Amino acid sequence: MTQPLKLAVFGNPIAHSISPLVHGIFAQQTGIAVDYGRIKVEGDFAAAAQAFFNAGGVGCNVTVPCKPDAYDLVDCCTPSAQLARVVNTIKVKTDDQGKRTLLGDNTDGRGLLTDLQRLGAPLAGASILIIGAGGATRGIVPPLLAPELGVTAITIVNRTVSKAQAIVQDMAELKAQLGATTTLRACSFDELKAQRPSPRFAVLLNATSLSLKGELPDLADEIYRHAACAYDLFYTPQGRTIFTEHCTALGIPAVYDGLGMLVGQAALSFALWTGVMPDVGAALAQVRAQLGK
Repeated sequence: MTQPLKLAVFGNPIAHSISPLVHGIFAQQTGIAVDYGRIKVEGDFAAAAQAFFNAGGVGCNVTVPCKPDAYDLVDCCTPSAQLARVVNTIKVKTDDQGKRTLLGDNTDGRGLLTDLQRLGAPLAGASILIIGAGGATRGIVPPLLAPELGVTAITIVNRTVSKAQAIVQDMAELKAQLGATTTLRACSFDELKAQRPSPRFAVLLNATSLSLKGELPDLADEIYRHAACAYDLFYTPQGRTIFTEHCTALGIPAVYDGLGMLVGQAALSFALWTGVMPDVGAALAQVRAQLGK
């Protein structure tokens, strides 16, 4: 009998992660056996990951706060991870001589874009506001710059504006390579609130961890009222977060949590490890149903 693939998700906190549930559903779909666990990182991520790989681990997912450490650990990166400079997926590769190398990928941005397209988010001609300038934002900006999407502008707002500016600067070369005409800018919350008239954004993407703390971004209500779509990268079993509820209360017609992104990025990780792409739509419906129990 074939041994199940030994996989895990690393992070802190990690007990809440539904990645084992998601990958268990993928395993059922594809007939590929997996043993997927959670590993809480309280010290050195690199040491914890290497111990896992030494014990037979063939791949892992990485969540906060370990994504930058994962980028530093891997031997080589996919273009997505290289652009994001953070890694959320690692695959162990072993050559004919038994030498092990670690391949890092970042599936967050492609997972988000796939979900936004599934939901019919108005991207063509849109001005997008990304709230937060952490690793998640680094992962989601590159796919949104694709010229075929037609996004006209992306603004990254962050409490520490230098972090947002760093992302804008790091994406300049990618913009040139793609021939992207999307305007990319950074600002602070205070700058955004001071603008008159209040800027209008068709799509709001909350890439902060504020919903996890039950807190809202420091945005003026006018920003929400002009938006057509809002998406929180955080998710809950009920499909509602403090951010999505606030958006709904202020009249945004299309509001979503991030479960679709989570399942979408997980599917890309599963495909990297196994060579088989799961059915994301079916898995998402099954995950939502399981969480609702």
